[in-house]
Amino acid sequence: MDLSGKTVAIIGGGVSGIVQAKWLLQHQAQARILLFESRSDFGGVWDVSGSNGVMECTMCNVSRYLMELTDFPWPEGTIDFPHHSDVLNYIRSYAKEFIENTLIECHFNRKVKLVSKQQDSFVIETSNLQEPFETSTWIADCVIVANGHSSTPNFPFPVPKDLDFISHSASYKNHTLLGLQNKKVLVVGLSFSAVDIAVDLTRKGGNNVTVLTRRGSWFAPKRDKCNVPSDLKLPRLFTYLPHSVQNLLIKLSLNFKYFNQNHWQISNKCDPAGGNLVGSDDFVDLVRANKISVIHGSLEKVSHDKSVIISSREGADLKLAFDHVIFCTGYKPQFEFLSDDLNAGNELYPELYLNMIPLDHTLNLYYIGLFNVRYTSPFQVIDLQAQYIASLLTGKIALPDKTEMEKSVYSQKHHLATNCKAFRASLFISSDYRDNLARMIGKTPKLLDLLLSPRLFIEYYFGPITWAGYNISDSRLGKVARSSLNKTCDRAFGRNWFLKLNCIILGSVLSVTGAVLALSFYMM
Repeated sequence: MDLSGKTVAIIGGGVSGIVQAKWLLQHQAQARILLFESRSDFGGVWDVSGSNGVMECTMCNVSRYLMELTDFPWPEGTIDFPHHSDVLNYIRSYAKEFIENTLIECHFNRKVKLVSKQQDSFVIETSNLQEPFETSTWIADCVIVANGHSSTPNFPFPVPKDLDFISHSASYKNHTLLGLQNKKVLVVGLSFSAVDIAVDLTRKGGNNVTVLTRRGSWFAPKRDKCNVPSDLKLPRLFTYLPHSVQNLLIKLSLNFKYFNQNHWQISNKCDPAGGNLVGSDDFVDLVRANKISVIHGSLEKVSHDKSVIISSREGADLKLAFDHVIFCTGYKPQFEFLSDDLNAGNELYPELYLNMIPLDHTLNLYYIGLFNVRYTSPFQVIDLQAQYIASLLTGKIALPDKTEMEKSVYSQKHHLATNCKAFRASLFISSDYRDNLARMIGKTPKLLDLLLSPRLFIEYYFGPITWAGYNISDSRLGKVARSSLNKTCDRAFGRNWFLKLNCIILGSVLSVTGAVLALSFYMM
C-alpha cells in the first residue's frame, strides 16, 4: 500500500497504539497519522483511573526484562516486577520519547462511536467526552484497531442486572470500593485477575474467600531461590519443543522445585502450557494456610437470596451462600464501534491472519494487541506486530495469497482446539509466533553473527527471549541489542557466568585430557 498522501487512523492510545505509531514513524510512512484515545493521556488499561483499568493492587506478573520495548530500557532502579504505576510511567515516557512533538495528531478524550466503510475510505465518527454534544467526522484510508480486547466483560451465563451483589473483575479497584471488608466472597475463575483479587481481599480486607474454578491453574513462583525472576530461566529453545513435552517439563519442574500442586487441589488436570500457568507467590501460601478455599466445579445458578448452585467436580450440586460474587471470567473481543460489515473481531473466534489481518485484506483494516500470550509479556508481541504492520503498509513486505492466509488461520485454530481449552484460548498465540513474525520482517539474527560469538550463541538460544534477541544483526540497533542481552543474561545466570562456564569447560577438558594421558601411560 502506497501511503503517500494517505491517512492512517489508530484507535487506542495504550501501549499498542503508541508502539504502532512509533514504528510507522520509524519506517518513514509518508502519511497523515491520527491517533484517537478516549482518556486524557496515554496509558490504556494501565491507567488505574479508567473504567477498565488495572486494579490498585496490580503488580506485574512478568518481569520487566521481558516487558522492555525495543531500544527503550526501564529506568535504573526499577524493581523486577514493577507496580502498575511504574508501567504507566514507562508507557508515557515511551510516548514522550517517540510520539510527542512529531507529526502524529493525537486526539485525547475522543471516543470512537462508529467506523464504517464508504467506497475505498473509512468514515470515523467520534464524540468529545469533555463536550458530550460535540461530534466530529474523520476520513481515513487505513484503520488500525489498537484498543485491546478488555472492554466487554464476559459472563458464563446471563446475569440479571438487579443482582447488586454480583460484579466483574473489570469493576474491581480495591477491597473497599465495593464495600467488601470482612465479607464472604466467591471469586469465579483462577487466572491472573482472580488470583490478584483473592489475595487482595484476603490480605487487606480480612475476607473469607472461596475460589471456584473448572480447570484449575498451575502456579509458578515469581522468583527462584536465588531471587532471580523465574521467567528469565525459560530459554528460547524451550519454545521449540512439542506442546506435550513443554507440559511435561513444566509439571515436573513445578512439582519438584515448588510443591505437589495436585495435592492441594489447585492444578486439577489442566495443562500449564495450554494457558493455565500463573505466576504468584502469595496465592499458594494463602491456600496452604487455609485462608483461601478452592472448589473445582462450575457455577450453575445465582439466586436473589445470595445463594449459588455449584456443580462440583465430584458430580454433586452444592448450595452455598455468599455476600458477594466476583466473576473473573475474562473479556469478549468485541469492537462495537465497527460497522457490521467490518466487525470480524465481534466474533468469539475472529478469522484474522496472524491475529492481525482479516482474510479480506483489501479492507485496509488491521488489529494489534488482539491475543493472549504464554511465557512472556504482551509488550514483546505488540512490538513485533507493530513492526509487521508498519513494514506491510510501507511496502517493505507483502502478504501471501489468500489461500496461504486461510491455511495459517486453520492451523492456528487447530492448534488452539487441541492444546488450549480455556475460554480465552480463542486469542492464544503459539509459542513460535514471535519467531515467525521476526522472520517475516527480517529480524532473525544472522547465523554467522551467532557462530562468531560463542557467548552470543548461548545467550540467544539458552537465554530468555527479549527484544534484543531479534535485533542482534540490526545495523542500527545491533550494538545496543547485544549489550542489553548481555545484561539480561547476567541477571538470569549471575555475573561473570560466561567466565565461569569457560572455566568449567576448560577444567573438564583438562580433566579428560589428564585421564586419557594417565590411561595411556598405564597401558604402555
